[in-house]
Amino acid sequence: MGEMNKFSVSSLITRTTNDVTQVEMLIAMGLQLIVKAPITATWAIMKILNKNFTWSAITGGAVLILILTIGILMKLVLPNFKKVQKIIDKVNNVTRENLTGIRVVRAFNGEDYQKNKFEKQNSELTGLQTFNQRMMSIMSPVMYLIMNGLTLSIYFVGAYIINEAGLTDKINIFSDMVVFSSYAMQVIMSFLMLAMIFMMWPRASVSGERILEVLETKIAIKDGSIKEDKTELKGTVEFKDVSFKYPDGQEEVLKNISFTANKGDTIAIIGSTGSRKVYSY
Repeated sequence: MGEMNKFSVSSLITRTTNDVTQVEMLIAMGLQLIVKAPITATWAIMKILNKNFTWSAITGGAVLILILTIGILMKLVLPNFKKVQKIIDKVNNVTRENLTGIRVVRAFNGEDYQKNKFEKQNSELTGLQTFNQRMMSIMSPVMYLIMNGLTLSIYFVGAYIINEAGLTDKINIFSDMVVFSSYAMQVIMSFLMLAMIFMMWPRASVSGERILEVLETKIAIKDGSIKEDKTELKGTVEFKDVSFKYPDGQEEVLKNISFTANKGDTIAIIGSTGSRKVYSY
């Protein structure tokens, strides 16, 4: 209970469901895209590397604009992803509070209070998610603008090169332009696939950290090191100056308890707060 209270039950629910789902999505989609994108990009770049310097410069500029856009979006959205997971914890907490205490809520006519409490957390979550989705939606028009702009730029420059070329070279330059345009699209698509990873990465990284916090938490109750019984006593329990208090408690409920309980004995323990426990052995 001490470890559970450290995170809260609502947070553990989020970590074992929503956070795990975010990491699963990154692994399931990411493994495919991370393998495909570099291979496609490398292959396409090798094909167009020595075709034309101007076309290569235009393609490099398009890739640079795409990378800058992704970087700016990640800078704006990443802090909000950290907040989103914590707010989901709060939404779960309010929901559990309303469900587990439904009798108390109805007894004191507190439905409106609970509803407003949930609405506050839900509105905060909705606002953050709306901002995040609006920022990420910028990727779609930027993507089409870059792709169509790159194609237009390649054909625009190619038109001038063809116009100035000799009659015998026009067909070769035209075919190179069409091939270059196709491979340039492959380069852009490869970086867009990597962009999808970068879009999923921020939230998945936050979720992964939250999962690791749970996995790396040390258990307070540890097993003893004794593996065999070296005494002739059977069914005997002995306490010597044992004290105990709950992790979130201010005072010890048991203090300096010493007793020996043999098999068949009945022991009554009265705590410092007046609580009484009876144990039969």
